[in-house]
Order: sequence, then C-alpha cells, then structure tokens
Amino acid sequence: MIKTILVPVDGSDHADRAVELGADLAAKYGATLELYHVLLAGQNVPDEIRQLSDKEGAEEPALAVGGGYVEASLPRAVLEDIAVKLLERAQKRAEEHGATDVKSAWGQGPATEQILERAKEVGADMIVMGSRGLSDLKGLVVGSVSHKISHLFDGTVVTVK
Repeated sequence: MIKTILVPVDGSDHADRAVELGADLAAKYGATLELYHVLLAGQNVPDEIRQLSDKEGAEEPALAVGGGYVEASLPRAVLEDIAVKLLERAQKRAEEHGATDVKSAWGQGPATEQILERAKEVGADMIVMGSRGLSDLKGLVVGSVSHKISHLFDGTVVTVK
C-alpha cells in the first residue's frame, strides 16, 4: 500500500511531469503527497550553467529555474522565496491532478542526501522524480540525482521523462 509519495521539485519540465504522476498516484491510493525542493546555492551550480551564463554576458553565474534564469549568488532569502513559489506552483498542479493531502518543504545541501533524508523524515515509501532536472548535463557525466536515488532509496522509485 502506498501511504506517502515524495516528489522532488526543481522547476524543470521533468519535475512538473513527476508532480502530475505523483498526484495521480496519491489520488488513486489516498496517499499523502510530499513536495520537496532543495535550494541550490552558488557553489552547487553546474559548470554547464556557469558557462552558459558567461556566454550570455552575465556578470554572475546563472541558474535555470522553470525556463528562466536567476543569479546563483542571490541571498538565501531570495532562494527561499523561489523555493516557496516553485512549491506553490507544484501544489496547484498536484491539486489539479486530484491530490488532496499535499504538503511541501524545502532544504539545502547536496540534492541526493537531502532527498533521501526528507524521504526518511516523512516515511515515504515511494519517490516520484524527474529523470533529469536542472543539472542534467552534469548528471550525464557524474551520475544524475535520480540515478543515485534509485540505487540508494529503500523503496519504490519512479523516474519520469
């Protein structure tokens, strides 16, 4: 029986589709849907994003969020505000797909560790996540977060393209 589904949210198209599938499953099984965002501070910005921002003539590295760019060197309060907006957007999408018990939170640190820690905290028995998020180029070289989660999580992991 599925009781709690964790869905990491980063603003990418893959994560949006994961929210939809997670919400569909939560609605079908009467499960709690936990939406979770990991703040990305400047030191975590993939080199590919830094190079892209350099090519566009930006003074600071940029971080792709939901099809746009924000400066990676933004103060924590701004990154937290972005997290809140991404989670609100994801919650609305989840409710549109039938989820009724939706919770959300955010954390900061290495994405894989944070997601696994959150899954343990909320007692998730399933993680539904995008196969590629904002750092998909780097993930192809060093191993994506979704790939690591699928090997380390002691439960069901569904990756969405």
